Amino acid sequence: MEEDRTPAYLSIAASLRERIDSQELLPGDRLPTERDLVDEFGVARMTVRHALDILQLEGLIDRRRGRTGGTFVRVEPPLIELTDMHGLFRQLQESGTTVDSEILLVATESPDPVVAGVLGDGLVHRVLRLRRIDDVPFAIEDSYFPADLFPDFTVRDLTHGLYDLLAELDHRPVTKRETLQPAIADAEEQRRLGVSRTTPLLRLERRASDASGRVVEYSRDILRTDVVKVEIVSRAE
Repeated sequence: MEEDRTPAYLSIAASLRERIDSQELLPGDRLPTERDLVDEFGVARMTVRHALDILQLEGLIDRRRGRTGGTFVRVEPPLIELTDMHGLFRQLQESGTTVDSEILLVATESPDPVVAGVLGDGLVHRVLRLRRIDDVPFAIEDSYFPADLFPDFTVRDLTHGLYDLLAELDHRPVTKRETLQPAIADAEEQRRLGVSRTTPLLRLERRASDASGRVVEYSRDILRTDVVKVEIVSRAE
């Protein structure tokens, strides 16, 4: 009889995946603790963690910190469409998702070389926000706006969708270009998003222009793909 040479962590991941696929474990259910899995499979804790890393990267589980933390079967995340000209905030609100924002920084400053290359050398308003869904952090948005177009921008309510605000200020974005890149969090992003280095993230760089063609927003965001699901839609002209 041929010996099974499958690594233990892959066998454990397959066993837990089967429990999820068969609905023995349902969305929102808590998985056994790492200690329980160590006892069940007779392996080291690092082997169990390696198996859980695989399931997390596959989007099947969530790991939460704190007193009420643990490992849970992932609930189907809300969907956001990057090609929609409405921002993430309005899309999520319209889907019935509870969204809130924490303002981390509001400042008027000289742009760094990358921002200056997009918005010009003049002063910019910078707005750094942490977004949450049902109290779970899911995005850090680092956005820049030309100060000459929006002189009183920083005294406005910046917790909601900023595209609505830009429309109120007569510079509604009508086109945007976004680039996406898979990423892992740096130490500060890990702290703010409550994730580990193995959590799959997406970095987005966005430029939005008004009807005149002027770039009115440049943003560098990072997004948790285990909390929201990203969709890109192509439409015929």
